[in-house]
Amino acid sequence: MTFGRCDLRLIRGLGLHLVDFVKSARSPTASRVRHARVVAAALILFAVASGRTAAESPEAPQQVAPAVPATVYVFRAMGGKFITPEMDKLAARIEAQGFAVSVFNYTGWIRPAKEAIKRYRGEGAKTPIIAIGHSAGGDSAIRFALWLNKAGVPVDLVITLDPTRIANRVPANVERFINIYNSSHALGGGDPSPAPDFRGSFASIDLRNYSDIWHLYMPRMAGLQDQILNKIIEVAAQPSAAIGPTIPIEYTLPPDEPFELWDCGVAVVVDEGETPGTVAAQFGVPEWAVVEINQIPADRPLASGQQLVVPRHLDAASTN
Repeated sequence: MTFGRCDLRLIRGLGLHLVDFVKSARSPTASRVRHARVVAAALILFAVASGRTAAESPEAPQQVAPAVPATVYVFRAMGGKFITPEMDKLAARIEAQGFAVSVFNYTGWIRPAKEAIKRYRGEGAKTPIIAIGHSAGGDSAIRFALWLNKAGVPVDLVITLDPTRIANRVPANVERFINIYNSSHALGGGDPSPAPDFRGSFASIDLRNYSDIWHLYMPRMAGLQDQILNKIIEVAAQPSAAIGPTIPIEYTLPPDEPFELWDCGVAVVVDEGETPGTVAAQFGVPEWAVVEINQIPADRPLASGQQLVVPRHLDAASTN
């Protein structure tokens, strides 16, 4: 295999990003260093082999959102825009909706965190704060939230796309957290846990049934960007809705079902003779979601008084 001038620049750039990645880890143990080396090596081989020419999935056109205030911080994957421009494309779509958007490499999360704290403290009417990151940028979105947590500043929404397996726990100042990952990915594959004092809404979606969705190109998955844009619009329009207690949910998306981003779960108690199908119909959710989230058979009657977790969207819950 031969490398052109562009590929050599790629390799040198990834080497610099690897050093930054190791330094930015909270506790750079030997295992973290080994993990970072594997990540960098795999990124190099993957980018060169793929030629960075994978076809993009079409995205449905979006309605421009009302002029609601929100500031969105977007963090790229390791290697930045040179490796994958997907987060920049997503940021452009968010900006087209009328939101203030800033894009950063995964190592550059401290400066925007300080800016967000300063702006929040100087505001009368508080502007919602939203952070989105892909791969190592997903780790940075959580670090960004952790820095704001130390300052007592809330983060209205954090979305991580296939973060690494060394991502921090989600801090208590995050009101809504959504992780979209693939547990079978060697790169990424991270499933962050909520911190013990976390009380917000929490959802983690595993795409392991989608073997054609590569780690670097996850942000271009058909329907994903539309779901993210809709979530941002919902959060900006009603950033602090009183929704009552929520339950964290994790589910694996079936390959033949429409992409669905629920925010959290709610506990329900069933009557004798009910089935997952009748519960799903009652709450307007797919039967597979009730079965998957609760890990129960689809065709077995439920016991009277049995408690299940039903997924829900916060925008719908806040209007009930």
